[in-house]
Amino acid sequence: MEHAVSRRSFLKGVGLAGGAVGAGMLLNGCASGESDAGEAAPWWAPESWDIETDVIVVGTGDAGSPAAIRAVDAGAEVIMIDKGEFFGGCSVLGGGNCQLACTSVQKRFDIEDKPEWAFEDQMEFGLYRSNPEVLQAWIDTSDEYATWVEDVCGGEWVDVTKQEPARVPRSHQIAEHNGQPKGSGVVFSMLFHEQLEARGVQILLEHKMTKIYREPGGPVLGLEVETPDGTIAMKARKGVVIATGGFKGNPRMIRAQHAAFDETLIWTGWPDVLPTGDGHLCVTDIGGGCVDMSFIMEFSGRLGSRQYVRWDRPHFDNPSTKTGLPSGKLDHMVFVQNQGTRYLNEAGWEAGHTLPWLPHMVAFLQIEGRPRMEWFVTDQAGAVDAGWDKYEDAFLNPDSEKTPCCEPGWVAKADTIAELAEQMGVPADNLEATIAQYNEYAAAGEDPDFGRPGPLYPVAEPPFWAARWCRMPHDQCTGIRVNQNMQVVDQSFQWQPEGCDSVPISEEPIIPHLYAAGECTGGTGGAVRGSGKRGWYQVHGYIAGNLAAQEDPIA
Repeated sequence: MEHAVSRRSFLKGVGLAGGAVGAGMLLNGCASGESDAGEAAPWWAPESWDIETDVIVVGTGDAGSPAAIRAVDAGAEVIMIDKGEFFGGCSVLGGGNCQLACTSVQKRFDIEDKPEWAFEDQMEFGLYRSNPEVLQAWIDTSDEYATWVEDVCGGEWVDVTKQEPARVPRSHQIAEHNGQPKGSGVVFSMLFHEQLEARGVQILLEHKMTKIYREPGGPVLGLEVETPDGTIAMKARKGVVIATGGFKGNPRMIRAQHAAFDETLIWTGWPDVLPTGDGHLCVTDIGGGCVDMSFIMEFSGRLGSRQYVRWDRPHFDNPSTKTGLPSGKLDHMVFVQNQGTRYLNEAGWEAGHTLPWLPHMVAFLQIEGRPRMEWFVTDQAGAVDAGWDKYEDAFLNPDSEKTPCCEPGWVAKADTIAELAEQMGVPADNLEATIAQYNEYAAAGEDPDFGRPGPLYPVAEPPFWAARWCRMPHDQCTGIRVNQNMQVVDQSFQWQPEGCDSVPISEEPIIPHLYAAGECTGGTGGAVRGSGKRGWYQVHGYIAGNLAAQEDPIA
């Protein structure tokens, strides 16, 4: 424990709650490994418990933090664990768009919203794959949660905007806090951390959950946890809340759900977080299940950089840095792949949230050869139009630690197409032929290969520029199956001996004393996660923590 605390010294001044675990929590073999009757400990429980508490929250992000605060305020003793080296996980790296529905905050800004509107809008946006009960729980609790953020957590909602298709604005923007700007995602982590610290909640970093202990057919008892000083067993008298985030950093798990993703893709939290689906794997090991796994995840990316954001060892006093070259203006760009040839209609490409079945993502997945390359090629006129000329030094002297964090092998600039191809690592003959052919199409005003609409601009004015796009798993549309109370559903219910009767998820049996919330869960967004879903995560964590604290303690 002491070693784990010392590894957090880089957060000095942040006031991270915790320190060494109190002596009252260290059981030192309080469970001797034998029952009162003198029998050996069963196979599904540890020989002894090293730490005991009421509620264990796994993950310190947008779902775990509200869960822990609510559980403490409901009278439970709480310990939070996180396998990362800093508080907040992916949540401190994300944007601040927080979708909530039918709140008093919306009324404050003269926005009329209705529960049926919120339900219908999200159902349509998620391709009608959302679980009705889980989606409704978010809608029904949004206003209570929005009030709680201001009255309990010290936040302030200063605006409500529209970030994606919906009939009314629902994206709640949080006020500036301690130097972080309005609408910044890290503000939520800062506010939550302050409340956890004020309540004295134990926060154990570099503590990775590796197993959930469950009595067969019965309740969850606790966790096996890897620490820098060895493996320990943690007992939860009332419940465990899984808030471990997604699995975008686990290429094996990604490929298991979508075979076309047959190479490692840089994930959006790299290198500061490692979301590897620990919660999914531990939950399925004890009889839980997952939902919407066929829809896998959304993708995003950066141009010229493999980093989604740069954060030189994250902490609250060190804001993240934007990365990548501008990618908004594509009129003068030609896209080529590994062989230096075009592979799609450039006008159909999108830089934002990308789904696997969209045409440009399908085209990318069909590129032959690994790793797949996706280069934007242009001339001097195109570089000026795109704003690349302002970053000329990043092309000539790429530095992954300096904005825009371009990297060697991901940018190129040369006086000839052949020299450019050599820097890119693609066949020069192919690239020269591709550009020459495209220039003929531009002169004719027609693209017979891919049907790119005009006007078409030639790539002819030296020097020539190129930047490679890095595809990144962004966020999951999938996850652990939970009901409207964020209780993990027991998959054994599906072993029906006969009949075809079905029941709503609210009536399915659950794994007692086990809750899950946040990006590790599925069922709210359906097939499309979209933006602003930290609102789902926070509200569902808020629900889970409160209900876990009200469980009857396990003897």
